[in-house]
This record gives sequence, structure tokens and C-alpha cells, in this order.
Amino acid sequence: MHWAVEELSRVMPPPPDGGDTVDWDALRADTGWELPADYRDFVATYGMGTISDSMGVRTPPFEGYPYQDHLLFRAERPPEGGVPTWASNEAGDDFLWRCAGEPEQRKVILRPRNRRQEHVYDMGMAEFLLRLLEGEIRPPLGAELAMPATFESWREEQRLLDEGDDLEGF
Repeated sequence: MHWAVEELSRVMPPPPDGGDTVDWDALRADTGWELPADYRDFVATYGMGTISDSMGVRTPPFEGYPYQDHLLFRAERPPEGGVPTWASNEAGDDFLWRCAGEPEQRKVILRPRNRRQEHVYDMGMAEFLLRLLEGEIRPPLGAELAMPATFESWREEQRLLDEGDDLEGF
């Protein structure tokens, strides 16, 4: 497991029903997209879901994927030069990768809702989340994450929908 995902699991425990299984080889063959190892490990550990009821993390489609929109929905092809959005927060800030070079060299981009200035972080997705949750970086976000950080799997949201519960906070 990627070191940043291991550390992240200490700061933000994965949900018991978290983790999604993506056929990464088939995804690459079908789309040309190869995604970074830290992101693949994050998806295997946490899956698609929401951090602290604020930041929704996207994944590629997997068997049983419940939505039409996903990480690569409308993503540029070929991947080189693309900027897929791997998360968004409740304020409309987007978190992306600039896809230049090898997947492990991809940098995190924060594109605030106002789109006036992008902020580039020379680190992967999992390290970015770890440093964000530990307070080591303070990007200009339109919505702050509640601490301590929690992760809610899409399965929990689906369970609440199926039971007819109030989804305030999702």
C-alpha cells in the first residue's frame, strides 16, 4: 500500500464497508488512462465517498457503480494533457490532476470555484489529502473540512436513501 494511504488511514479511518474494486488493467486498455498508485490504493481502501460531509471523491466506474458520472466521464482523450477532477467540495472547488508525464509525477491542482487562479501542489492525491487533514497545507478552499476527518462510503449514502432517511450533510 502507498505510504500516504497508510498514513491517511491513521488520520481518517476507512469505513468498514469502504473500498471499491476497479479493474485497472481493463480501464487502461479501454480508455488509455493509467492512474497513480496512491489513487488506486485510496480507491481500494476507501472507495468512492465523502470526506467530512464536504469533499466528494470520484472513482472510475466499477461493477455495480451506482451513477452515470464518474472520474473519467467526459475526460479528455488521449489522457496526456487531460485534467480529470478526482474530487469536488460543497463550495464548488475542484481537485484535479494535470496529466503530463508518468502517472506518479502528476501534481494536484486546486481550482477554486471562482476559477481566477489555480493552485498547484507538487504531490500526489493521497499525500495532498494527508497534509490537508493534518493542517500542514492550507489551500484557499471555499469550504473547510470538519475535524476530525471522517469518510462516508457511497454505500452508506445508498443505504440511507433506501431506508428513506434524511440525507442532510450528504
